[in-house]
Amino acid sequence: MGVASLRRGQGVALAILCLVSTTAARAQWSVSAAADSDYRFRGVSLSESGATLQIALNYDAPNRCYGGASARRVELARGDPYALLLGYAGCVVRAEGGRDVELGATLSHFTGDSSYDFAEVYVGLLAAPWVARLHLAPDYFGRHVSTAYAELDSYLSLNDSFRLSGHVGAISRIAGRHDNGESRTRFDLRLGAGWVLRELELQVAWVAANHGGPYPAVYDRRRAAWVAGASYAF
Repeated sequence: MGVASLRRGQGVALAILCLVSTTAARAQWSVSAAADSDYRFRGVSLSESGATLQIALNYDAPNRCYGGASARRVELARGDPYALLLGYAGCVVRAEGGRDVELGATLSHFTGDSSYDFAEVYVGLLAAPWVARLHLAPDYFGRHVSTAYAELDSYLSLNDSFRLSGHVGAISRIAGRHDNGESRTRFDLRLGAGWVLRELELQVAWVAANHGGPYPAVYDRRRAAWVAGASYAF
């Protein structure tokens, strides 16, 4: 199971760990559908704390590169819905000490208002069972603010079908004007569990973030929530 079998945004780190550990030298395409009770992006709800659906197309190449695209409904502020189209691509290269280095980029497009569009580049260090990654965005959510987001993800497989996961991240404004008067940095935390039943994956997680940090609108929703999700790979 590689990048192709998991949802971008919630399962990236696990997908990369699986890509690193796989030995099958063959290309792999997959399509997946997912439903989440709340789409939390870096600890902040992008769905007004409501349910969302996602469809994704993913590709893993034999040379340890990958790419894909997804579409899901988001709502950056109450009564302000869009479709988020996300594209991504990257490669994993072998490094010294049994570790791997990941390089990649993402592009997010919001249909109906492209002023929110933004791109990021990222670099990661992979050493199962953890992934550390740094993302840089020159114009975060199109708000004329440059940001850096650092994250650490770790996974513990208890058996072939059950695993625990942990995530901690911090996003900071490194340049540009701050629009909403909040602090420069926001931290987020995610603790979860997942069950894999053939092509079906079920997840539950507790997600939290502190007040502040760069965001395209004034955010007044819950700072912590339980999130449930399910995805199916075709």
